[in-house]
Amino acid sequence: MDIHGLWYNGKDASRCEALLRLQADGQVEIVAQSDGRHLREAHASTLEISSRLGNSARFVRFSGGAAFETTENAQVDELQRQWQPGLWRGLLHRLETHLGLVIAASLVVLVLVVGGALYGVPAVSKMIAYQLPQDTLDSVASESMSILDKFHFEPSQLSQGEKNELHRAFAPVLADYPELDLRVEFRTGGEHIGANAFALPDGTMIFTDEMVALSHSHDELRAVLAHEIGHVALRHSLRAVIQNAVLGFAYVTLVGDGSAVGDLLVGLPVLATTLSYSRDHETEADEFAARYLDKMGIDRQVFVDLMTRLGETAHCQHLLDEAENVEPEQLSETERLQLCEKLAEEQGDDESAQWLDYLSTHPNLEKRLEDFTH
Repeated sequence: MDIHGLWYNGKDASRCEALLRLQADGQVEIVAQSDGRHLREAHASTLEISSRLGNSARFVRFSGGAAFETTENAQVDELQRQWQPGLWRGLLHRLETHLGLVIAASLVVLVLVVGGALYGVPAVSKMIAYQLPQDTLDSVASESMSILDKFHFEPSQLSQGEKNELHRAFAPVLADYPELDLRVEFRTGGEHIGANAFALPDGTMIFTDEMVALSHSHDELRAVLAHEIGHVALRHSLRAVIQNAVLGFAYVTLVGDGSAVGDLLVGLPVLATTLSYSRDHETEADEFAARYLDKMGIDRQVFVDLMTRLGETAHCQHLLDEAENVEPEQLSETERLQLCEKLAEEQGDDESAQWLDYLSTHPNLEKRLEDFTH
């Protein structure tokens, strides 16, 4: 039996067209196809033959690094069948060409990938987040705060007296969690952030002036503070960053683009400032806040009231952003609210109801607040 292919002598990069001739006694001879010159000889049982995968080329390797490359897989299979019998010979090719097994394997891979992304990665991220030292939390928070102050926030316009009053209102809440290094800072959110509150990994929580202005009582702000403490205690920001990093590394592994690893590591503080919490994280923080309000005898409705106004404000801002020939910064608060009501009426009930999902990663607000009160 003759098998056509290419011969590599294992000493340099040269190659030549050659024939592999299998004799009846199992002796294998390699001869140059151009002139019949003898190149190598060995017994078939001593050869190392690469596994078959589809119709890709295979290598028959000799001692000393020499190799014969061929795409005539059927003949190579016959050589192995005769002189290298074994249970696993050709198994990879049989699996790869078996349609039922291919479909089953594809389904298993799909389940593993989806299950890993939905359950495995969050679980691993949670485990890692709780193992990180305080120095890491401080570093990520410091970088994140610098980015927020540079690109998103303006200094707070609250008077020192207003800040002192809020710090006194928040003090009993912070005192209930001495194991956490908690502190509150104030900033102006501006047009893009507006009324909001954030929690950084090291325990720093930022309330915007707009959030303070939106509240009707200190209890409403305490409820939001308890929610943000939940994010700190449960390490949600770190878990979100780690989760996205793990997914990023998985992507790099699959596509083979190693240069993205460095960019990912450098960008971790940026991710901490821009990633929204997952729906599960928001739900966990809500439950944390609800337990605190119940312990302190504060009606859960205070959180619901403030979140409802926050959703309405976000919806109003969205309507103004979409409206033509409108400059919101030139409107008084009364004019702004009147214009929002008019725009909502023009859009109709279906469109105006979209404010209930004011952030894509947050749970539906109506459902979220209904759960919070039960």
